[in-house]
Amino acid sequence: MFTLSTTLSPRGLRAVMAFALGAAFMGSACGPKYPKCEEDQDCKAGEFCVNQLCQQCRTDSDCETGQACNAGACEAVEGYCDENIACPTGQDCVGSRCQVPQSEPLEREAQTNTGGCQLQAVYFPFDSSNLESTARDQIAKNAQCIREKGMSGVRVVGHTDPRGTEEYNLALGDRRARSVAQYMSSLGVSAGTLTPASMGEELARGEDESGWSQDRKVEFSSR
Repeated sequence: MFTLSTTLSPRGLRAVMAFALGAAFMGSACGPKYPKCEEDQDCKAGEFCVNQLCQQCRTDSDCETGQACNAGACEAVEGYCDENIACPTGQDCVGSRCQVPQSEPLEREAQTNTGGCQLQAVYFPFDSSNLESTARDQIAKNAQCIREKGMSGVRVVGHTDPRGTEEYNLALGDRRARSVAQYMSSLGVSAGTLTPASMGEELARGEDESGWSQDRKVEFSSR
């Protein structure tokens, strides 16, 4: 803190004022206070500036293998596997995901092979695992079919369209499968009857929105 002397000449007074303005400018040029940021260089090494906040990752590619970027943090993809990460006993590594082996290939129309009622696929909006009213109605019909046929085991398999990374889509497919299984359980289907799994984008066939909308689903098969 300093005061201006009334004995300074006009030239000296201008010099002092210029120094004060320069000091104020230097103080304002220090940048935002961490973890706030304006660009990546305001963050620590290995961090990224996302929505003016320093975060661990911006996309899945910023994370290690087997991790996905979730709200700015790298988190392990549940059930991820590769040659270095083994699956639990009784499961196989399919599409980088630990899964219970299929006894039979899934049918494209997601129907059971027995007569009577059929387990139909449930569809989802883009990048979502939320159940819309039409999905809830179909799940209720499937739950009734499971009870009518006395099915002791049903695989609930989540799928995604091909957009996004493989790791992200595996995690999204898993969230969709678990969302459906949980709702089925709330309708009275024993949780032990249902086995949630994810195929991610592996079976996606769409090339535009009309096709992608058919890829975003959960299928069912008896086991």
